This record gives sequence, structure tokens and C-alpha cells, in this order.
Amino acid sequence: MHNRLLPCFTFLSVLIAGGCSFSKDWRYLPDTIDDERPIYIVSHGWHTGIVIPGDQLGTELSFLNEYFPNRLYLEFGWGDKAFYQAKEITTGIALKAALWPSESVMHIVAVPEEPHRFFKQSQIVEVKLSAKGYSLLQSYLSRSFYRGSQGEVISGHKGLYGDSLFFQATDHFHLFNTCNSWTAKALDSAGVPISTFFTLTADSVMTQAEAAMDQYQCCKRIPD
Repeated sequence: MHNRLLPCFTFLSVLIAGGCSFSKDWRYLPDTIDDERPIYIVSHGWHTGIVIPGDQLGTELSFLNEYFPNRLYLEFGWGDKAFYQAKEITTGIALKAALWPSESVMHIVAVPEEPHRFFKQSQIVEVKLSAKGYSLLQSYLSRSFYRGSQGEVISGHKGLYGDSLFFQATDHFHLFNTCNSWTAKALDSAGVPISTFFTLTADSVMTQAEAAMDQYQCCKRIPD
């Protein structure tokens, strides 16, 4: 179920480079071990998601407590509304998702155990953020949810696996703005050195996340 082809991009995007050569440094590195906040990047083959601890939603994501009261972690994914929620993927749906800007949805999954156990068939990279970087990530995730006139999020269909739901999202999906682009932008917002330009494939996201952790350093200051 976790390896289902998800709405990141179609075969057309294979013609596009998965990422570009770039040089970036970490921003917002933690000063102490206590300042570290671990998150997980999960690749389901074509699609990437972000997993954060369920007890660290903060104020901006606290509305999810109502929908997922029993969770150890939460997985966040973003993608094309029609493709993501389709019961059967057709060529027409795939081409429309790739070639025309379309509405998007968030896919939120309650993860009841450690991510490496729940996503046994998926590639996972643990990424460590500072408290500041994590707060900026929370803000990015919160802004990805579309809100109505009263500031409310709008939930929709049941999700793809486990205890999960779709929500209306902001921004439009297209060939050059895929679910993997969304993940890259999320990491960049948190200070992780990753290219957001033409990062269209899951492999590109995972490779850059691993490279970022290879150069990750903690901690600049030893606590008193």
C-alpha cells in the first residue's frame, strides 16, 4: 500500500533533471543537543513525505489534534488533488496532473509506531533540525493547508492507508511543482541545504537529505 504510485510526476518528468548542482550551507544549526529536533523524510518510490512527532505539533498545527487524537507521529504529503485521490490511475489523469496546473491536497497519516517500522518498505532519512528550524517547518506545513473564510481547514476523503485524511491545500500542482518540490521547499524553509530548483524526483530529495546530514554539525556551544 505504501508503495502505491503517488501524484508527484508522470513519465514526462523523467525527461527533466532531478536536481541541479548547487552549493548551500546549513542555516539554524542547533547550539546544543537539547536544541535538536528529529524529523523523517520518507520515500514511497515516486513520492516523498515528511514525518514529525505527534506531540510536537505546536500551535500552528494543533488543529490536527481533533482529527488524529491517537498518533505517535504524523506524516505530511502534498500532491495533485485528482491524481492523489483517484481510485484508479488513468493516462488522462496522469497527463492532466503533469501538464496543467491543478488544485492540490494535503495527505496526513497518523503513524502509530516508529517510522522505520511503519514504513518498512520505504526509504527513510532522519534529518535533525534546530528548534528554530523546526518552528519554521511547522509554519511551512501550516501554510500548506487551505483555509476557509473563518480560518478553518477543510478535510475531505479518507486517505490512502492507515488512519489518514485528505485536506484541501494551497498552491497548484504541475510538472515543475511536484510533491517532491514541496518536500524540498519544506526542508529549505527549515534551514536544510537542499536545492528547490528542479528537485522533482524522490531520489533527488533523498540524496540531498542524506548529503545534508553528512555535513550536519551539532553543537557549536556546550551548555553550562
